Amino acid sequence: MKKRLILLRYSLAIACIGMAFFILGVVGLPERALYIGYNIPELGYVAPETGSIAPPFTAQTLNGNPFNSQAQTGTTLVINFWATWCVPCLVEMPELQELHEEHGESITVIGINLGEPTATIRQWQQELGLTFTLLVDDNNAIARLYQLRGQPTTVVVMPNGRIQHIFYGATTANAILNTLTTP
Repeated sequence: MKKRLILLRYSLAIACIGMAFFILGVVGLPERALYIGYNIPELGYVAPETGSIAPPFTAQTLNGNPFNSQAQTGTTLVINFWATWCVPCLVEMPELQELHEEHGESITVIGINLGEPTATIRQWQQELGLTFTLLVDDNNAIARLYQLRGQPTTVVVMPNGRIQHIFYGATTANAILNTLTTP
């Protein structure tokens, strides 16, 4: 009888712990951004989380021009992390190009390549007819800032600098546009 009671207690404890992890997985950590972000005095608290101020970054475009994400305030910024070997990235590139062509006056599309040679990126750009800004993240510094989980990942940043939505995996122009109309 005593062994049964002990076994029952252990089973109940394991079930409670399992339920706690399930709830945490579904709901998430309260104020998770406080655990993964950091403070920039002139901006405030930034984190790669929906609702938080997007981490600022600087990089060079494929053409060697400087790019500063903070200079893009006042426009919606669509940041896409990609690589040429990534098949889902290939699938969504025409969608991003369409978004750029049809909404380029109000939406800035940025493609951030994850450390591939410039010649490889240029070849892809030409083959796919990409005209939106492409950046090279040689040392994955931007990917680390955004705590990238994989590619493609697309981050939608509103004109106020806050992250509206993060897409993990391939997305479409319509899905991105739908996040802009969702409160």
